Amino acid sequence: MSTKYNESPFFYRRRPTREVKVGDVGIGGKNPIRVQSMITSNTRDTDASIQQISDLERAGSEIVRLTVPSQADADNLPNIRKRMKELGLKVPLVADIHFTPQVALKCVEWVEKVRINPGNFADKKKFEIIEYTDKDYNEELERIEEVFTPLVLRAKELGVAMRIGTNHGSLSDRIMNRFGDTPLGMVESALEFIRIAEKNSYKDIVVSMKASNPQVMIQAYRMLVARFYDLGMDYPLHLGVTEAGDGKDGRIKSAIGIGSLLEDGLGDTIRVSLTEDAIHEIPVAKELVRKYNELFLDSFTKKENVLNKERETIYTEFRDPYQYSRFYSRELTIGETKIGDSHPVKIESCFPFFGEGTAEEVLHLIQRGTKSGRVPELLHFHIDSEMDLLSLGTMVRRGSFPLPVSISLSDDLLYQYDALAEELYKFQKWVISPSLFLKESEESWDDLLQFVSRFAKDKRSVEWSMDVSQIEQTKTVLKECKKRKIENILFSVKDGDLLSVRRLACLLQESDYPIVLSVSGNNKEQLMYDASIQAGGNLLDGIGDVIRLSYGDGEAEECLHLSFDILQATRLRLTKTEYISCPSCGRTMFDLQSTTAKIKEKTGHLKGVKIAVMGCIVNGPGEMADADFGYVGAGVGKVHLYKGKEIVKKGVSEVEAADLLIELIRENGMWNDPE
Repeated sequence: MSTKYNESPFFYRRRPTREVKVGDVGIGGKNPIRVQSMITSNTRDTDASIQQISDLERAGSEIVRLTVPSQADADNLPNIRKRMKELGLKVPLVADIHFTPQVALKCVEWVEKVRINPGNFADKKKFEIIEYTDKDYNEELERIEEVFTPLVLRAKELGVAMRIGTNHGSLSDRIMNRFGDTPLGMVESALEFIRIAEKNSYKDIVVSMKASNPQVMIQAYRMLVARFYDLGMDYPLHLGVTEAGDGKDGRIKSAIGIGSLLEDGLGDTIRVSLTEDAIHEIPVAKELVRKYNELFLDSFTKKENVLNKERETIYTEFRDPYQYSRFYSRELTIGETKIGDSHPVKIESCFPFFGEGTAEEVLHLIQRGTKSGRVPELLHFHIDSEMDLLSLGTMVRRGSFPLPVSISLSDDLLYQYDALAEELYKFQKWVISPSLFLKESEESWDDLLQFVSRFAKDKRSVEWSMDVSQIEQTKTVLKECKKRKIENILFSVKDGDLLSVRRLACLLQESDYPIVLSVSGNNKEQLMYDASIQAGGNLLDGIGDVIRLSYGDGEAEECLHLSFDILQATRLRLTKTEYISCPSCGRTMFDLQSTTAKIKEKTGHLKGVKIAVMGCIVNGPGEMADADFGYVGAGVGKVHLYKGKEIVKKGVSEVEAADLLIELIRENGMWNDPE
């Protein structure tokens, strides 16, 4: 497989694709990244479906999907189209198909796009272990071709597009037995169907690789595009984290998975899957694509940045983008806190300094977080005046803070570092921007390095905070630090994005110094998205030893919990229950939102336990391979309870299912009573 999975690993460049038309909406090519969603109503209910389609169109959903699980659902599509025409609704429709090839043939007459799942369109899934010989495998492919070809030919005839949408949770037994439960299996599953379509000269295809685990999802999409480059394929991509959940957790997980790939220049349409009313998905999706649509528009109105191409030559791929491996950094001790090496990613909390009351606020935060295990390991203060520096230094000297203290100084104070030496030595870490001194004379730069050398040798640490435009000067800093034998140093990018930190990591790969993922925002919502993409995306690539988040004069506790939530979503530190819940659709067997809320209320104290709440069996059992326990709709008022992939309680009443789930968790030794 090619190591090339995008146009550039280090600078934003959107991957060029063919255009696929979904009605009047173009996906890929020179089109912006499209936003779409899915209605949750029963497709046989015309009024409810029309209301949701109308609401989504008004909210800005450029494409709307509906589920068509049976012939009766397909038979109602003409009624929906008729009502849409009467009301002037023009948004293109996508029919979501699972298990029923004949239904797909009916749907293609009435929609602009059909979505088929390679894992269950013609294959069966019974979690059976079968050894397939090459002959057996090829015979199965011939059977799939026989079932799939009529849909391809009819879609081609009508000018209807198709999404070949692989789901990690619904890979067929045939794929599982040959490739395992892996991103590679997801890719090969899709390619089998693409080859059949191409055999019939049909290329109006969009492809997706969805998973509830952002890491699996990212690896699968990258692997798919690498295969596309090898095979000369240019199909657009539909991005999404499936079963992302609700609330802040669902938004964080979606931003990490979708946003990281958008940073890579991958993705032509997105759907954010939240366990909420579909209308709430649209603002999140719009926020995620905003930056990248602006960058893409700029690429048409401005000449390509030649400077970036020249800069790019100094960077070489240093990761395996298809599997997780932590970027190695040497162990560094700051106070009593050890970072780097094999230590878990640590959290540095930012506090505004307001005198003596600051220590009390810090202690309160630590006390509140002790029960949940959500306590920072480092404290950070930005100091604007010499008086505050003296006051904070006094508090540190007398032991007012139970954690190591890091400081950064305003530019005016920073130039007085030598005069403030006595105060600076009271702190365990000092954040400094070398770019300020690199702009000055060589003499001022040399004086600063001599001071830093003394500071670092006195068991203090220095964090070099690089400007985005000057990351290449990292080599200069490294050379000087080596010359002066400065070992206690860390690196970060000031106001950087995911790719700028990746560039920094590339330049640091041989020197193995720890990296701080520092993200600031104007408000807590903006910080949530930016930090999820920038910090979360780098963490999934194994980059980062410390997270430091801040927004304006925002509360440290908000940033602390956001840091832990990002670590939870990347599965690097589990400090609360992990929920995998689908966004609901017409197949859902119960009210997913209220059920999920009820289960969260009963189990939210189970630190590190993974619970899946699924509306139906399409992705449920497969996605629960990644969960400890599962709650899956099995019929009206009926629920199956799972332990991993195994059904342990079948067809239980929805009324008692939540309590039986608790019993199941208790029986398996993973229950503890809430305090």
